[in-house]
Amino acid sequence: MKTVFHVSTPEEVPVVVAKVENLLDDETVELDRVAVVLDDGETIAHLHADSEEADDLRDLLAEDVALKACSNAASHPSVSKSDLLDGVEVVSSGVGELTRLQDAGYAYVRL
Repeated sequence: MKTVFHVSTPEEVPVVVAKVENLLDDETVELDRVAVVLDDGETIAHLHADSEEADDLRDLLAEDVALKACSNAASHPSVSKSDLLDGVEVVSSGVGELTRLQDAGYAYVRL
């Protein structure tokens, strides 16, 4: 099973961390892949290596969770692509990536 979480506000970042951790811990779900797509500039800034959530996000990356940032939103003044956590993928567009993942069979979770 594959799941993608869609995150659009900074307040949702700690929520998605908890939701993904809960999903990974659920032994009744056979997961192949989990992805998180962030499509808002201020939200993507939470993917910086020095952000409050950085350690939790590194843990998700270590669990092979794909963290994907919209390149359009990453042009926001609060985002520095060079400061993003190692392993964060900048994708052509958030909605495009969500469409591709859903087409590939990912279940969609909107926070």
